[in-house]
Amino acid sequence: MKKVFYGQKLYYSDERNDDFTDFKATLIRPVDKMYRYESRNPFFRFFSFVLYYLIAVPVLWIICKIAHGVRVEGRKNLRSVKGGCVIYSNHVNTLDCAFSFVCAAAPRRCYIVCNPDAVHMPVVRHIVKMLGALPVPADLAAFKNFTKAVDGKIKKGRTLVVMPEAHIWPYYTGIRPFPSTSFSYAAKNNVPAVPVCVIYRKPKGLFKNYLCPRVTLKVGKPVYPEANVSVKANASAMRDKVYEFMTECSHLNEISLYDYIKTTGKVDTRTQLRALKIARKQRAKAKRHLYEFGKKVYGEKAPSFFTDTFSTADNEMEEALETGCLDERHPKE
Repeated sequence: MKKVFYGQKLYYSDERNDDFTDFKATLIRPVDKMYRYESRNPFFRFFSFVLYYLIAVPVLWIICKIAHGVRVEGRKNLRSVKGGCVIYSNHVNTLDCAFSFVCAAAPRRCYIVCNPDAVHMPVVRHIVKMLGALPVPADLAAFKNFTKAVDGKIKKGRTLVVMPEAHIWPYYTGIRPFPSTSFSYAAKNNVPAVPVCVIYRKPKGLFKNYLCPRVTLKVGKPVYPEANVSVKANASAMRDKVYEFMTECSHLNEISLYDYIKTTGKVDTRTQLRALKIARKQRAKAKRHLYEFGKKVYGEKAPSFFTDTFSTADNEMEEALETGCLDERHPKE
């Protein structure tokens, strides 16, 4: 079991467009007008049902509970919705879409609006599609097919999961500004927008130094579109209410794994997480080698230098874990 280091710094310059994922798929082909969002193959539909309900949901539920300690507050708000709806969540974890459709929405059948990378990864692209991925096309000619698929799912009473922030910021404790564009899915189909906010709790117990922040899902009351109002106006109003709910919930965060610091210059956000992982491995290796060297030279009575060299950094991490939110230590410019 590896120790979790809190307070590592990540730098950004643009809240709307910076993306902190360190993964980039090799696309087989772009999502164009030839991409089929609906499969008429009965075998595909059968195995999609089996994969979703009998494999993915149980496995992801266990992962969410054990690895992230997920709790759901306000689930009754979602259960009160009859028929289709659209869930809007902040994008602060690689599994936050699973938090929504497994922990909050189950047993509803959910479909996730996602990046085209997800459906064109070698080997797993068919599995991702079976699980309900609806990629946003880069081709304007294909957008008609995408809209038709989204509208069709909602009219059938299915649930759509959308991350309006679009780009992932792991363990971020704020809410980034997002447009009202995706709220037209709910406004046009006259279904409610259900706000969901992922917030983080401080890990507790004997193994707290080895656990990432624990997750709490806050499910808000459904936001319904108003009658006799244009789709654009409804989308804007629904966006404002969802953003307000998320902002209020974000103040309940107790801890942050990373310290996000705004800079004026352009930064390469995609490589930062990978660099942190490499640095942690190198640090652990250096600590182990230094300790072994001390034992070889001095035996069991090695000077404290060989065991305490990294204690200052370790103490800083433990102090960060105790004090809570780290973003306040480095206020945004």
